Amino acid sequence: MAKRKASGKSAQKQILPVSDKVILLLVAHADDTEFFAGGTIAKFVSEGWEVFEAIATDNQRGSFDVPAKELIKQSEAEALAAAKVLGKKDVIFLRYPDGMLRDYKLNRLREQFIRLIRTYKPRIVFTFDPWAPFEPHPDHQMVQQAAVEACGFSHSPKFHPEHFRKGLQPHLVPEIYYFAKSNVHANKFVDITDFIDKKIEALCAHDSQMKLTIDEMKLALEANKVAPKTAAGLDRNNYRGVIELMARLYAEGIGKKAGFKYGEEFRYELAGGEIVAAIKDMGLE
Repeated sequence: MAKRKASGKSAQKQILPVSDKVILLLVAHADDTEFFAGGTIAKFVSEGWEVFEAIATDNQRGSFDVPAKELIKQSEAEALAAAKVLGKKDVIFLRYPDGMLRDYKLNRLREQFIRLIRTYKPRIVFTFDPWAPFEPHPDHQMVQQAAVEACGFSHSPKFHPEHFRKGLQPHLVPEIYYFAKSNVHANKFVDITDFIDKKIEALCAHDSQMKLTIDEMKLALEANKVAPKTAAGLDRNNYRGVIELMARLYAEGIGKKAGFKYGEEFRYELAGGEIVAAIKDMGLE
């Protein structure tokens, strides 16, 4: 699996799809996919889909104790390990400073996303939902806006015609799966019962982030003076049991909405909307 930036020279050969069953993940942080869509991605991979992931930031602020430069390298190694668990074909690291994505022009990130869409020609894009409420993270906000615009413009030859001089072509994204912390507009539920273990394994591959999750949980309990014995017993070096419990409870809650044991939820969009959906349902040639 290649470890690359999206632009500039690379020491490793770019990996490209060999089929038209392609998924592109446009996310802010190394663990976003695993939290929001890990089971769904594992399911798609089992059905023969090729999955590519672009991670916008470098995670340098994703720890209370690991130095930034060390954490960047560690986070990328963890992302590659998680990708191997789920079966992703490649991971592209854009390496914007973690937490500071808003310091950069939105259209710069949008152009990079358009270029990635034209490079990998995905049938499906997964990303954050820009219309979901209660999203506090600025990196998520930047990625969701850049991603939805990239999906909207990638098929237009009027946007970034310089791409075509490099052999790329316009590409329309047929399907988008949007995820969110508060997915109040979810209209598609995926049964991940057979893939919940892979989701948990992939989450735990992000060692630095799981330790941070425990650290923040402990701080929240202490700040609210809730369950002092539980807070004292939380061990950042032995997090799997807590992470597994959290993941199962979250997926179980979603699954109940659709009659699954474990599920993940998305707001789903089909290019062309209701007309295309109706024609598809009628089976017209």
